[in-house]
Amino acid sequence: MRALRDEVQRLADIEAIKQLKARYIRLVDVQDWEAWGREVLTEDFHFDSDGGVQDGRDVVIGMVSKALAGAQTVHHVHTPEITITGPDTATAIWPMNDYVTMPRDGSPIVINGYGHYNEEYVRTDDGWRLKSCVLTRLRVDSNIELNGG
Repeated sequence: MRALRDEVQRLADIEAIKQLKARYIRLVDVQDWEAWGREVLTEDFHFDSDGGVQDGRDVVIGMVSKALAGAQTVHHVHTPEITITGPDTATAIWPMNDYVTMPRDGSPIVINGYGHYNEEYVRTDDGWRLKSCVLTRLRVDSNIELNGG
């Protein structure tokens, strides 16, 4: 009976992490930075992306909100590989696609990226939260030349 309870808890945790990631994506796309920080990220959140490495929830929110100011984003994540690594810890790999349109004089900059989010989660008193996110891009299509080709 204990094995069954453990499996049900594992599946419930996986579903909670999926819901958290869905909230992450929605809140970024609607640019609700206050809710993104409060409902999704740990205070010591680590973020490694095209914009560099940032540590601390407030630092990351400041960087992302500035980078995406005026932009329209559409993020999609698919078929995660979620591993419960301990009673209150988990990891996940999420295949991702983001479509970003940024304002510019003349025609807007359009970026369509593909890759993976490699993430770490912790269970807090408020439920599961995202502790670390490393974005690895496999491909980026754009209407402009991007740094590094």
